[in-house]
Amino acid sequence: MQGSKTVAIDKDACIGCGVCVSMCPRGILFIDEKTGKCEVTDESQCDRRAGCERACPVNAIKIK
Repeated sequence: MQGSKTVAIDKDACIGCGVCVSMCPRGILFIDEKTGKCEVTDESQCDRRAGCERACPVNAIKIK
């Protein structure tokens, strides 16, 4: 699925709290040590149930 994002993370909005990481059943989200922001390892593994999107306190994640 080249070119389209399944997991869109607004880096300006992300506060690096890690709530999304703890909610991800597939373990594809992590907080980057350098930036302190949420990153995704493999979007193709996303279950698209949007638990991370609902849990994010600043609405920084959108699942498409």
